[in-house]
Amino acid sequence: MAQRQQDMKAMAAAAKTIATMFKSPDTYSPTAFRDASEAIKRYSGTRLVADFATVTAVKGSEANELIAAERERFAQLSNDLERYAEGLADAASDSPGSMPNEMRMRMGEQVSGGPLAKRPRNESNRAAMSAEHTFHMMLETCTSCHARYRVRD
Repeated sequence: MAQRQQDMKAMAAAAKTIATMFKSPDTYSPTAFRDASEAIKRYSGTRLVADFATVTAVKGSEANELIAAERERFAQLSNDLERYAEGLADAASDSPGSMPNEMRMRMGEQVSGGPLAKRPRNESNRAAMSAEHTFHMMLETCTSCHARYRVRD
């Protein structure tokens, strides 16, 4: 449990790093953006599924036991998270200075749907998304997983 909590904290810190760069494009660093994206990629997918391979009601754990009952659904969310993080890492531009405009949301892209929204499973759709839209989709994936599989107080 301690390892998965550490992994989750690392992903949250990486997401905050990326969010800061989108909020303040003049803080953009291609290396920091790519490193943060790679960190999320590293801790998601099969590693995240393995981290939650045994979910029991343990003091200090915020994971609910629905993960065990819905392994495939949980794995799909974990894999989606990994693919979005990979897309972000690939989108990191080595342009000096502020974040390049091509990484920002484009006209017609929208962030909507919340935790129950359909996610693009088609690689060509994902490749057509801006980095900022990809980031929002990644955050919606996190929200979806937490809404379904995190113990609520």
